[in-house]
Amino acid sequence: MALNRTFTLNTGAKIPAVGFGTWQAAPHEVEKAVEIALKSGYRHIDCAAIYRNENEVGMGIKKSGVKRDEIFVTGKLWNTKHRPEDVESALDKSLADLGTDYVDLFLMHWPCAFAPGDKFSPLDANGVFRLDDVDVSVTWKAMEALLKTKKVRAIGVSNFNIRRLESLLSTCSVIPAANQVEKHPYLQQPELAEFCKKKGILIEAYSPLGNNQTGEPRTVDDAKVHEVAKRLGKDPGQVLVSWGVQTGHVVLPKSVTA
Repeated sequence: MALNRTFTLNTGAKIPAVGFGTWQAAPHEVEKAVEIALKSGYRHIDCAAIYRNENEVGMGIKKSGVKRDEIFVTGKLWNTKHRPEDVESALDKSLADLGTDYVDLFLMHWPCAFAPGDKFSPLDANGVFRLDDVDVSVTWKAMEALLKTKKVRAIGVSNFNIRRLESLLSTCSVIPAANQVEKHPYLQQPELAEFCKKKGILIEAYSPLGNNQTGEPRTVDDAKVHEVAKRLGKDPGQVLVSWGVQTGHVVLPKSVTA
């Protein structure tokens, strides 16, 4: 499944083409899943504070016996930590949970800031997210500063459209190394992919088998995908992962759930 293939970030660093996603995994399942994945050949683990399982991920990495410098680890800054003074401490919390001194790639999870605090989803009396007036460019400057600490090897973004990227690129000193977005045959985003390619920003695709949160049919269940899989003697998931890698972007299938 292309586990040995890599792409090159704009920093010059190599990133494995297929990553092991840890989103939507049930408690107490991630540790074993990460351990098995690494023992099976995965060398790219995709994490995030909002997944609330980085401690388990860290234990899985430790139990795998694979050396840290052989693993590419991605972390993400959550929306409640966009104020410049909160960025490094948020990273430090993730590093402590993961049991590592650095992450290979640190992403801004979303281009929006929530009210700061310990709650991941701060809501007002009407159940609406409480936002914070922090511009993305300000948060990005704080992320750029992390590069000097050696706690991150590269920085990037997630869920950024072209307009958001254009705005960030007009002010930043460091061009994002990656943009992690939903991407699969049902949501190919060709304009965004072409824009990122021109700017030297690598696309990472989450939910490559289709989004199971929308209630819409998933790509992995598509009859044509099954037809191709049968013809090639592969399973539908393998076909979709291969499609993503051949399209030129990193693919992040989830670990425990499809």
